[in-house]
Amino acid sequence: MTSIEAKIVKYIWRFDPISLLILLNFLGYELDEILFCSHYTSSSQSRLVEAIEFQNHPRKVIITLNLGLLGGQSLLPDYFFRLVENGTLDKDKFMEFIGYLDDRILRRFLFAIYPEFDEVTYQSWEERKRIAVRTLRLNSSITLHWLFQLVFPELQVRVSKCSMQKTFDLGSPILGKTHLGFQSILGKIKQVPILGKRIILITDEDKFNNDPWPQEIQHRFEKLICPLFRSGDLHIEIWLIIRTQSTWLSLKQNSYLGYENIEGGSEFQYRRIRIFSGHLC
Repeated sequence: MTSIEAKIVKYIWRFDPISLLILLNFLGYELDEILFCSHYTSSSQSRLVEAIEFQNHPRKVIITLNLGLLGGQSLLPDYFFRLVENGTLDKDKFMEFIGYLDDRILRRFLFAIYPEFDEVTYQSWEERKRIAVRTLRLNSSITLHWLFQLVFPELQVRVSKCSMQKTFDLGSPILGKTHLGFQSILGKIKQVPILGKRIILITDEDKFNNDPWPQEIQHRFEKLICPLFRSGDLHIEIWLIIRTQSTWLSLKQNSYLGYENIEGGSEFQYRRIRIFSGHLC
């Protein structure tokens, strides 16, 4: 047993199943090398993970949970446990038989809670999540608000409809070939007003973890949001509003703390920065 495995055994009561699976996966254990069993007890326990055992020959890990068919909340009838208590059934053989079923039940239960670990059903969980998001109406204001609030939980998000300009490159006119009419113009560039979405992100701070907010927003936007619109068609513009915090509270007669709290008047100072404006596809 390595030193890290010894620490896991010592502090196993501090783990939850998802953290334990992530750590074991990081240490090189495959899911086929991890077995689950339930703690044989008739009372409820104060922790979810009861114990863990590392074996070398063959290499495997046995995780004992306070769940399953042998736990305090077992679905098995009390009849079986009474047979074990009075000696009619051999305890070791009973636990070995039920343990096989326990491993399958607990494994499917954990995979249902954490489907990202179920490599049999979901070969690529991240890709499946992206496909599920693409089934939504991403051009809806409600969906855009939900998506941007999920990506930027530190900021206030406002989504509204707006009029934008779409540019068409019609090519240079050619004498003798270019036809002027209802669908043609004399010129190379044509701008047409279209319906788009304006997304406003509001913050009270200039920076996020010592990085400017515009840089952090641009990074998250390109990494998390742009890949979702590969099969979509949406015109948006993103603005960042940084509200100043260099004002003072004014305590005086006929003023309301929390409502009229800016010295020198009711105008609120802010900075407005455009992050993106264009077509997502």
